Amino acid sequence: MSRELTNRQYLGVVLPFMISTSTQPLMGAVNTAVMGTLSDPAYISGVALGAVLFNTIYWLFGFLRVSTSGYSAQALGTGDIMDRATSLGRPAVVAMVVSTIILILQKPILAAYLHLVNPAPDVAALTAYYYDILIWGAPFTLLNYVFLGWLMGQARLRASLFMQMSTNILNVILCIFFVMGLGYDVGGVGTATLISQGYGCLVGLWLVIRYAGFSLREVPKDVLFSFSSFLNMMKTNGNLMIRTSCLQIVNNLFAAASTSFGTEILAANAVILQVQYILSYLLDGVGNGNSLFTGRAVGRRNRQLFEETKSTTLKWLAVIIFILFSLCFLGGDWFLGIFSNNEEVLNLARQYTRYLYLYPVAAGVGLAFYGMYTGATYTSPMRDMMIIAMICFAVSRYFLVPLMGNDGLWISYLLFYAAQSVINLLFFGRLRRHIGFYGKFEPKP
Repeated sequence: MSRELTNRQYLGVVLPFMISTSTQPLMGAVNTAVMGTLSDPAYISGVALGAVLFNTIYWLFGFLRVSTSGYSAQALGTGDIMDRATSLGRPAVVAMVVSTIILILQKPILAAYLHLVNPAPDVAALTAYYYDILIWGAPFTLLNYVFLGWLMGQARLRASLFMQMSTNILNVILCIFFVMGLGYDVGGVGTATLISQGYGCLVGLWLVIRYAGFSLREVPKDVLFSFSSFLNMMKTNGNLMIRTSCLQIVNNLFAAASTSFGTEILAANAVILQVQYILSYLLDGVGNGNSLFTGRAVGRRNRQLFEETKSTTLKWLAVIIFILFSLCFLGGDWFLGIFSNNEEVLNLARQYTRYLYLYPVAAGVGLAFYGMYTGATYTSPMRDMMIIAMICFAVSRYFLVPLMGNDGLWISYLLFYAAQSVINLLFFGRLRRHIGFYGKFEPKP
C-alpha cells in the first residue's frame, strides 16, 4: 500500500513552518537583546516584563491562529469554497471585537499586572512606558493571528514565511535604528515593534486577498454570522483559551518568583527565556505541520493519512529534539550572549543553562502533538491536559522554590512541560475516537 505521507512531504511542510513560527517571538527577543546592550539591567528587566505582559494578553487569544489553522486545513480538505471563506471571516470578526475590548481596558490591565509582579519602581516605570506604546498594536496582532492561521491551513507556506520573516526583519532594522542610531531606549523598541505589527497586518491582508479566491462580501450574512457556527467555534476556542490561560498563569507565576529574587536574577531568567521561547516556537512549528496534515485527514476522512501523521511525527521529532538539545548543550553560552552583553547578568544566566537544553526533551512531544488535536478542532483534551500540568507546576513550585531558590523554579517549569508531553500521549485514544476513524464521526468542541 502506497504511503499518504512521505518523509519528503512531511519535512517539506514542517521545516518551513518551524522557520516561520520561530520568528514569532523575535519581536520580544530583539527588544530584549537591544535593551541588553545598555548598561542598566533595569532596561532589560522592564522590556522583559512588558514582553511577558503582551505574551499574556496575546497568547490568551492565540486560539485565533490555532483554531483558524485547523478550520482552514479542514476546509482545504473538503474543497468547499464557503468553508474556506467562513474559516477566515468568523475569526476575523472575533479578532476585531477582542482587540476593541483590550484597548478599552488597557489601563486596568497594566495596573493589575504591575500589582501582581511588583517590580522595583524604576523597572515598573519602564514597563509602563513600553506598554503604553505597544498596546495600540492589539488589532494588528490579533488580525495577524487570523491571517497567518488561515494561510497556514491553506498550506501557503511561502506566504506565511514571507509574512512573518519580513515583519521581524523590519522590526530588527527599526529597533537598531531607533536605539543605537537615534539613541532612544524603551520608547524606541516599542515604536519599532508597533510599526512592524502594522506592516505585518497589511502584508497579511494582501496575501489573504491574493490567495483567497473569494470575497467575504459574497458570503451570505446568515452563513457568516450563523449563531450555531459561532457557538461551535467559541466552544473550541474557549477550551484553547482556558489552556492558554493556564499557560499564562504559569508564566506570570514564574515572572513573579523571578522578581522576588531581585533585578539581576530577573534579568538572567529573562535572557534564558528568550532562547527558550525560540525553542518552543520551533517545536510549535512541528505542531503546525501536524495541524495541517490532521485537518486535511479529517476533511477527507482519510484514516491512513491521520495514522501516518502520528508515526512520521514521532520519528522526526526524535531527530529534531536531539538537534535542539545538542545546539543548546554546545552553544548555550553563545545564545545567551546574543541577548545581553552585561557580564553580571550573563554569569548568573550561565548557572541555569542546563535547564535550557533540557527544555526540548521535556516539551517536545507536548508541543508537537498538540497540533494533531487542533487540526481536528478537538480541544477539550488540551484544556484538561493544561489544567493538570498547571497543578503539577504549582505544587512543585510550592515545595521546591523555598528549598532550592531559582533552581527549584526552573525544575518546576520543566516538570510543567514534561507533564504536557506525557498527558498528550495518554489522551491520544480520545482523539482517535473523536474524529470517527474508529466509530461514528460526531464533531465536538
